[in-house]
Amino acid sequence: MATDGRDMESQCAPYRAGLKSEPYASVVPDRRPEVKYHAGLGRAKNAVAYSNDHYDTSTGDVVSVVRGGEIYERGADGWELLYRVEHGTRPEDLPWRGEA
Repeated sequence: MATDGRDMESQCAPYRAGLKSEPYASVVPDRRPEVKYHAGLGRAKNAVAYSNDHYDTSTGDVVSVVRGGEIYERGADGWELLYRVEHGTRPEDLPWRGEA
C-alpha cells in the first residue's frame, strides 16, 4: 500500500500519459501493472474498489477499506477523469454509490 503521504491525484499523475484507447482505464498505484484497461465501467470500478479488511486496534473492529485510484473514460477529446477514490475510503462511501 502507498504510504508516502501523497494524495491519490499525485500518485496517479505519472501514469496518465500512457493511457491507451480502451473505453475505460483504472490507475491504481498499489497494483502492478498500475494502469489497466477495461471494456466496461463495472470492471474499472471493481479495480479501484477492491477492498481489504483491516483490524482496527483502537476499537477491536474489522474495518473494510478500498485501495483507491482513478477511473477514466475515453471520449472524443481524450481521457476524462470519472472518479478519484482515496486509499482507505470505506466501500459504503464510494462516489458511485447511490447512482442510478
